[in-house]
Amino acid sequence: MNDERNRLQPALRPGEQLRWAGRPDPKVRFTPADAYLIPISLMWGGFATFWEVQVLTSDHAGFFALWGIPFVLIGLYFIFGRFIYKARRNSRTVYGLTDTRAIVSTSERSFHDTRVRDVAVRTDRSRDGRHASVIFGGGRRTAYQNTGMDFFNVGQEQGISFFDVADPDAMLRELDQVR
Repeated sequence: MNDERNRLQPALRPGEQLRWAGRPDPKVRFTPADAYLIPISLMWGGFATFWEVQVLTSDHAGFFALWGIPFVLIGLYFIFGRFIYKARRNSRTVYGLTDTRAIVSTSERSFHDTRVRDVAVRTDRSRDGRHASVIFGGGRRTAYQNTGMDFFNVGQEQGISFFDVADPDAMLRELDQVR
């Protein structure tokens, strides 16, 4: 816990107090969005691979062989790469809750924040109650967050969210107090 608090210290404003700090649980691999992303990724990757094999085994490969390569690579990312990306990102992510802001740090020098008061907050608990996610703000911009497909929102405001927090009671208690 001290590592998280130390990591967030540079982001604190004068007089601001860090009330809670934590990390996403690295054991959580899947999200509810995977219920549709996994079948779509398997269909995409399967068709792209089928296309590429058919083209490469035909007499007229040429341009079509090159055309299929990006689709196969995208399919591989959809099927496998996004989980690797998500695991790597989560291993570096730290969450913090101050008396006025929610802070997400994805590296030693990267801090994103949003105010906590007067902002819509959505809280989702896992079925077993051992994990919770909090989304500050909301809307479509959060559709791909925490799936490894975040690049679909490149250039758009991603929003601030705490995903897959283990033992969320302390976080939710502090959130209720600052709101």
